[in-house]
Amino acid sequence: MKKLKLSLVATALLMAMASGSAIADQHVVNQISQFGVKYTVNDNHAALHGIDCAASGADWASCNRATITLTNPGEAVTSKDWVIWLSNIRQTLRVDNDQFRMVHVVGDLTRLEPTEKFKGFAAGESVQIPLVNEYWQLFITDVMPRWYVTSENARPEIIASTNTENLTTFVSPMDTHWKRTADDRNVLMTPASRFEKNSDTVQLAAEALRGQILPTPLHITLHSQNADLSRGVQFELKGLSVESAEAVRERFALLGVVENAQGYVIKSTLAPDAFKGNEAVSGAYRLSIRDQEARIEGFDEAGVYYGMMSVLSLLPASGEQKIATLDVTDAPRMAYRGIFLDIGRNFHSKEAVLRLLDQMAAVKLNKFHFHLSDDEGWRIEIPGLPELTEIGSKRCHDLTEQRCLLPQLGSGPFADAPGNGYLTRDDYIDILRYAKARAIEVIPEIDMPAHARAAVISLEARYKRLMKEGKTAEANEYRLVDPTDTSNTTSVQFYDRTSYLNPCLDSSMRFVDKVISEIQAMHQAAGVPLITWHFGGDEAKNIYLGPGYTDAANPEAGKGRVDLSRQDKPWAKSQVCQALVKSGKVVDMDHLPSYFGKKVSERVNAHGIERMQAWQDGLKKAKGARDFATKRIGVNFWDTLFWGGFDSINDWANTG
Repeated sequence: MKKLKLSLVATALLMAMASGSAIADQHVVNQISQFGVKYTVNDNHAALHGIDCAASGADWASCNRATITLTNPGEAVTSKDWVIWLSNIRQTLRVDNDQFRMVHVVGDLTRLEPTEKFKGFAAGESVQIPLVNEYWQLFITDVMPRWYVTSENARPEIIASTNTENLTTFVSPMDTHWKRTADDRNVLMTPASRFEKNSDTVQLAAEALRGQILPTPLHITLHSQNADLSRGVQFELKGLSVESAEAVRERFALLGVVENAQGYVIKSTLAPDAFKGNEAVSGAYRLSIRDQEARIEGFDEAGVYYGMMSVLSLLPASGEQKIATLDVTDAPRMAYRGIFLDIGRNFHSKEAVLRLLDQMAAVKLNKFHFHLSDDEGWRIEIPGLPELTEIGSKRCHDLTEQRCLLPQLGSGPFADAPGNGYLTRDDYIDILRYAKARAIEVIPEIDMPAHARAAVISLEARYKRLMKEGKTAEANEYRLVDPTDTSNTTSVQFYDRTSYLNPCLDSSMRFVDKVISEIQAMHQAAGVPLITWHFGGDEAKNIYLGPGYTDAANPEAGKGRVDLSRQDKPWAKSQVCQALVKSGKVVDMDHLPSYFGKKVSERVNAHGIERMQAWQDGLKKAKGARDFATKRIGVNFWDTLFWGGFDSINDWANTG
């Protein structure tokens, strides 16, 4: 009995101590969350002003100096038990205040924490923390919002002064530090410089814009009369589906043109035989506008829809509802007229996507490249794999990453923050139907084998859950990592090997097949065929093995010095990948991304999808289009014209 009483007393004391510690920790967190923060870039050309950027390991020996100033508005803080977490898209190479250190975690997530020399924050004190960062910081958007504080037993709190999208509240102006190099000849675009640059531009008279259609038609003949739409319009729509006809009505109503049985008559019909030669293509139309009615003939349904959009584009910006009479013959000059939207890094709602589709349709864009996954988030529901959205669509402060991904891109510590979220199966089906009604093809992109961290982490959580339940086979069914892989590799956005799914695993191919199957089923449910699958394929590399770094043991001038002996190519230490290379099926580790692309193309083709698309570097080791199983292969280019984009496109076109 005496032992039991002592045990109960000891337990009570431990609980009281833990409770007291938690209260103390929370007090520290609450104090620091009220600190003022100021981030200032001091010098983007630090290498020219006494900083050895190469010795610090900066890519191309390029680094900048910046200062974080923390101001304590309250009582003194002496505790060392705190961490400030921030999104830092530029790697911090050095901290020139020995009371603090910056520790890279993963991606852009970085810890600012005290060292053993930390002296505390005195009441009312401002403390400066000078930094040396890689590359340059040109614009205030290089600094992310929502820095937050943690302590061991406390709830995280966002530092209030950073909890804003108005970065000017805590980031100093960068107008005098925006050049990448000393001889950078770019012109900083400010309201004043834009005004000066365009000062010789003559504003066109409204009459000069009469009859202008966007984009400019192939042939147009203007007439002197105007057609009056002020009483509304009366539609006689043929050649359009019910959904497309409704889309036309919605767009007219949005622009203030009401439907009225006594209004101006607009008739449409399909007339494919009326188009010959280069004009006999999808989206071609003929438009005749007279004072009493307008007639549209379309080569196909897309042509009819575009003719309707051309009528609307004639409306003057003044709000007057009179349009020019004219005759137009038009056809798309380019078959692929696209927009790319990334909802992987930060989520955008279904409603935002629908608004974008509306604006695409208004200017006759027809390809919607929809980036649905990345390191920072998985954004589409996949039946049977709930972890992808339960975990992979959210970012929050969970160091185990069993509930969510770690914060990135200034998302902060809470899962309900902006940028989190996903499209349900029904959401995606709605988007497909909305796009189809507006003559737009949706091209879904699930990025792999790199930029795949959201999927990798989510399915590792699935693996752990099922292993605890004793379901070994089920746990391994869609696992994306080889547990033997200890490769030290860093992605372009500073993620570790969890950024890459393993292309050598059968379970990775099962995952690919599962995702393609489920997204194709959504297209079938929407009545919209899945024509193109975008494989992604980009940036499956270790950035430290890139051309801007050199081995510290035998350095080249002008490059960042790092210990290359510690760096691995992606999957270099994966026993599964080593065996694949040894078997002769893959030439070497460099060929793994293109090998995986070929394997994915086989699954795409097996699903009856005729075209696969990818970023150029995902296919760079392929010999040509014939390496892939799909009937067609499309390539998106990162190369700008300045980087030699003309040559790249010419080279790839010559390989089919």
